[in-house]
Amino acid sequence: MNEVWKRNLGYKIVSLLLAILFWLWVTNSPSTQTLIGDQTLTVPLVTKNLPVNSMVMTKLPSVRVRLQGTNSSVNVKDLYAYVDLTGTTPGEHQYTIQMDAIPGIQIVELTPQTINLTIDTVQEKMLPVQTNISGTPAEGMQVGEPIIKPSVVNVRGPGSVLAGLDKVVVEMNVAEATDSITKSLPILFRDKQGQSIFGPDPSIQTLIASPSSVEVIVPIMAKETASKTIPLTVTSQGEPAVGMSLRSLQTIPDRVQVWGKPEALKDFDVLTLGTVNITGLAEDKTFQIPSDKVSLPAGISLSPGTTFNVLASIGKAPQSKTMTGMTVDVRNIPSALVLAQVPNKVDITIEAIPEVLDTLTASQISLWVDASGQAEGSYENVKAFWQLPSGVKMTSTPNVSYSLKAK
Repeated sequence: MNEVWKRNLGYKIVSLLLAILFWLWVTNSPSTQTLIGDQTLTVPLVTKNLPVNSMVMTKLPSVRVRLQGTNSSVNVKDLYAYVDLTGTTPGEHQYTIQMDAIPGIQIVELTPQTINLTIDTVQEKMLPVQTNISGTPAEGMQVGEPIIKPSVVNVRGPGSVLAGLDKVVVEMNVAEATDSITKSLPILFRDKQGQSIFGPDPSIQTLIASPSSVEVIVPIMAKETASKTIPLTVTSQGEPAVGMSLRSLQTIPDRVQVWGKPEALKDFDVLTLGTVNITGLAEDKTFQIPSDKVSLPAGISLSPGTTFNVLASIGKAPQSKTMTGMTVDVRNIPSALVLAQVPNKVDITIEAIPEVLDTLTASQISLWVDASGQAEGSYENVKAFWQLPSGVKMTSTPNVSYSLKAK
């Protein structure tokens, strides 16, 4: 046992001494993580009190700070400078760079002392998803029109960036594909030149899509198979709840790619999805229509994974409103004549959905009669023409009387 201990005894003694010396050096050396004496440090710059739905569009630099004093309880890694954004508004503004007081430490100098920051408003926007396809499928195969689920996503980000964004993209590689491809792909943001869109700090996510990924189906079909993209139609049956009306029926998507022999596709110009039942509906409803429930002519097929939705938009039924004392103009009076008697004021009854009627004013309605080619004399019960805002219907034709005389 003693022989084992004595073996390489010199090396063991030297190793022990080195370990003791290292321990003494560590315990007695001043920590570089504490504040001692006169120091110049580089600290991060952060923002405080940024208003809700606002975003800083300027990359924040580091700040050099000169400190004097000693405080062994402070870790320099915890130090930072900041700008207070309380009450700030969108646009470019200059802010003072600050640091909180540190016990026992004098903040001698901050460099820089101020900074210009651009503040933007956070907004949301619904954007269509576009598939960017790369690669070439296997010999004898062709790429069909991608199917994207969902085809539209909600994007949240700075308004200045969203204003120039008209779509988001996903990327799919079809190299050597022999069959249709289905993948879940992340939403990507590209500018009009196809370059990635980043904020002032690429490490911070500026734009957020919801959902952040979509399912993409890329049909891969034999080249001898022809294709055609056609519109969709759908009908409704039944009546919505009392006091409600069907505002619109929208197919999602509004067009679909079909496949088949050229002769089969030649006269196939529209695909009917069938009928949806809106009986008793009091609010919007989306109907899912399985592709196997859609009737197709012989020899024609849909791309794999095709699905259909129909959105029935339900709102309050149109209501009537009577507007009294409306003025009727006389237009195109012959140059040799003038009005002897102006048209009588009329009452009109119009019809529109409640949200349109609530904001409708008389100044938005034009009424007139056309005196083109008329001679001097009186004109009784002349039907007036009118121009109404979109979505407003005239339920009765106003008649007026007037007379013309020579100048």
